[in-house]
Amino acid sequence: MKTNLFLLFIVSIASNFCYSNSPILVNESTIMLDLDQTKELYFSFAEGDEIIFEMEMVKGKHIKEVELIEMPAYSIFTEFKAQKINKKSIYIRNKGIYKFRFYSSSITRKVCKIKIYRIPASDLTKNFNTNWKWEIKRDTTYTAYQQDSLVGYKTIKYQETVRELKEKKIEEVLFLDRLEKVHSILNPNKSRTYLKVDLPQIVSSEFKEEKLITWSYWIGVGKESQEAYKRNAKMIGDMAKGLAKTYTSPLGAYAVGAVTDLIVANTGSDIEYFFVNDYQNVELFMNYQQFSLFDRGKVINSYGKKDRPNNGTFYICLYNDNDLTPVEVDVKVLVVKEIKIFENITYNRQKEEPQYVTLDKTRMNINETKVRVPVE
Repeated sequence: MKTNLFLLFIVSIASNFCYSNSPILVNESTIMLDLDQTKELYFSFAEGDEIIFEMEMVKGKHIKEVELIEMPAYSIFTEFKAQKINKKSIYIRNKGIYKFRFYSSSITRKVCKIKIYRIPASDLTKNFNTNWKWEIKRDTTYTAYQQDSLVGYKTIKYQETVRELKEKKIEEVLFLDRLEKVHSILNPNKSRTYLKVDLPQIVSSEFKEEKLITWSYWIGVGKESQEAYKRNAKMIGDMAKGLAKTYTSPLGAYAVGAVTDLIVANTGSDIEYFFVNDYQNVELFMNYQQFSLFDRGKVINSYGKKDRPNNGTFYICLYNDNDLTPVEVDVKVLVVKEIKIFENITYNRQKEEPQYVTLDKTRMNINETKVRVPVE
């Protein structure tokens, strides 16, 4: 009887010994790596497992690096320039996820075959599932902060000074009114002359702003032209009786659009005129050379308006093409300006100013992280 019990005990120990040394295949695969490429394999292992790892090159001399990492970042085995790994035994102390990492820096493709076995520590972990799954881990933290909270409003009285428009008006300035004699061609003096036109300076200050809107001109030859202008002046005077007007002269009325036509002389000698921008071109004109201009005409009597130039100086050049007869030219230039007058006015005002108190608060922060965990 004692002999039978002893034999049964020996058989049981032998059976357990044989089991404990029976490897279970976890993975058998072929790894292909190109230049600067990494491949990773993840498996779950039970506490007390023994990993048996084998690697053999199929193409290429070696792989730059082979590593086994206990997740998340604890390296438990590393092999550099791995050519062949023969039944490498690695003991697993903790249940968890383990990563096999393969890295190649070669410019040519490397191929290797691997086998991964596990030897369970006991019958309890024989059927341990080496797969893994994703799990969301939540980490809660608290952040202290301050926040202003509205508790009401307070009425604030104050004074405000505002620059306001007091007056706006249109003003006309007749700044050139001249009778200019122009000699004939056969006269010892030149049959050419010019007039300098200095447009009025524009004033700009805190309480006064001026703007040149337009300027108008009148060019006529002889007494006929002068009489025509007088008739225009009488016509404009009759129109303006009893009316609030912004003009006082025929050129002013024409410049602001109160009239569209003026009376002109249509008998007598004519004159050729040129509007020139600068004195250099005036000199060319006076010396019978080609010159630049921005307007011209040959008339007995003419008028018009322009908005350019609106500052500085320009010139009116006159030319008499009559061989024997000199002419007397009536030249008028009038500017129309817009004038704004401002003043500072102080107002009593009030406003509602919000009132706040500062509160201490705490904010809950939940951070979610996706991690690999064993299936069981």
